[in-house]
Amino acid sequence: MPIFNYPAIRVKQSPDGQYVVLFGAPAVEIDEWGGVPQKKQLGEGDGETTGFQREENPKRLESLREFYSDSNNTVQNPLLVAPRTRPGENVEFQVEKSSSDGQTDSGTIRISVDDFAEHSLLKLLEFLKESLEQRVPALKEHPLPEALVENLKRKAGEAGHNLPDSEEDGPEGTESSEEPSEGEYVPESALFSEESHILEFYEEISARIQVLKQIPNFAEDTFFGFSREAVISFLKPVIIVDGQHRLRGALLQCKAALEHEPLSSRALNEIQAGGNPEDVEKTLLGEISRRLPVSMLMNPDPGEHVFQFVIVNQKATPIGRALLGTIVATTLSTEELTRVSDRLSKAGILLEEARHVAFLSRDPSSPFCGFVETGLRSTGNATLPFTVMVALVTLFRELKGGKLWHDPNDYADIWRRDFLPISGIVSEWENKGFKSPEDFWRSDTGPWRKVFIEFWKSVKETLASDDSDAHNCWGNTRNSNIFNKIYLHILASDFFQFLVDKELAINIIDDIKELVTDEWLGEVKSSYFARDWKMEGQKKDVPGIRKQWSTLWVNYRKSRGGKAPSVGEFKKAAS
Repeated sequence: MPIFNYPAIRVKQSPDGQYVVLFGAPAVEIDEWGGVPQKKQLGEGDGETTGFQREENPKRLESLREFYSDSNNTVQNPLLVAPRTRPGENVEFQVEKSSSDGQTDSGTIRISVDDFAEHSLLKLLEFLKESLEQRVPALKEHPLPEALVENLKRKAGEAGHNLPDSEEDGPEGTESSEEPSEGEYVPESALFSEESHILEFYEEISARIQVLKQIPNFAEDTFFGFSREAVISFLKPVIIVDGQHRLRGALLQCKAALEHEPLSSRALNEIQAGGNPEDVEKTLLGEISRRLPVSMLMNPDPGEHVFQFVIVNQKATPIGRALLGTIVATTLSTEELTRVSDRLSKAGILLEEARHVAFLSRDPSSPFCGFVETGLRSTGNATLPFTVMVALVTLFRELKGGKLWHDPNDYADIWRRDFLPISGIVSEWENKGFKSPEDFWRSDTGPWRKVFIEFWKSVKETLASDDSDAHNCWGNTRNSNIFNKIYLHILASDFFQFLVDKELAINIIDDIKELVTDEWLGEVKSSYFARDWKMEGQKKDVPGIRKQWSTLWVNYRKSRGGKAPSVGEFKKAAS
């Protein structure tokens, strides 16, 4: 077990604050004990990791490599890191001298690293599974969906791996009578668990463990999205919370130096003299590696790690709101998130909104599943922007913001005031322990979410098409007349206008489909959105166009089967 020791200073910023340890370490050594938990998609249909760092940016890495190649250049920002396990296990600060105020100590930071190189990919995955169970103990009791295992077995067989027949070797009583789907596998448990993303990641790991155990003599370094390097990154004793590019840039710079004189000749001579190439390289890299400043927060709580990451990237180097929302909503368990939720909210992070967007954009019962920007991978601007989805969620959950572009009335707010209290769908608010019908409606799994899903499912079935080339396609913002910020907002606001005009409450969730398709939309035809509005080159998200589209829709909907506006009307900007 390699052990690293560095002279260090331990500081508390306030008497009751958390300890931060400040020290310097060679980049090549940091790479041995520091893991970068990246938020990334593992592959087609293979889900995402539970990390929170962005994937590496090659251009930024090359820029930093060039910057570091000049020895006079200095980056003052320290790497922000934290122990993955409880201080005293793999990471320990040994005090040598303390200040009189009790807030500053000098001493040594000691980091011990398990020798992961000696373990197989299967064993590493088992370690990762155990670490997730330590974070969320309830995972141990969760049964592994056999459909996921069978789907993975099928893919492994297609990739040339020899596997026994599942009926003969599968765990007793877990056979599935259903054939695995041809598309992406989505666990049914995602419908019910607020910790669905960690659960999904846990299931993906557990399924690979089960399948790998059945493949004789598996010795590869990658298995369907999980590589040794990526898994080890989640297991190293220290997590790189911020600064992965600075670290990688420094590593690239010193490795590049080995290819030039005088180091290249020295390396060659030592190898020719009988030195092991890997040992020679490691020794030389240790001599020339930059010593980077490090700030270690002595707190192993994953919630605290994400909180620090969000604060750094929100306050100093902003990242896209979609990725930030995805990270906050899908990286932590409910318990872990609770510990930092107030602080994240006070820091201006749309915490609750991000969690609901994450659920609605991943849950298979939602018509927005797979169609919302996550920030994980470029989608060519075809998915619905994260901020638009936040606005739709807020409109339904808070019942505010339901204004038509041509009408100053907030119909969602009016309905909340006058008709929500008498709606049967919230009649049990007292029995369920809520302070008001509004609190019950807007709770995490309250009626608003079912209403939201059923409303948009009915809209999609009535007005939209699954054909990505159709002008009323659902799921592609680039050429759809309906699946865009303007018309999704118009449709939601107009539905609440309809409820207010007709003085309608919502009594049961089964009422939604009838309210939408038979009463609100009535004689409206899908052809309204299916035509080519010939808007090429026309900027749409401007006040005049928004007002015009809003007016055209409401007038047409209220005409109940009247003539749809001509295509030319959509280009006109209302005054």
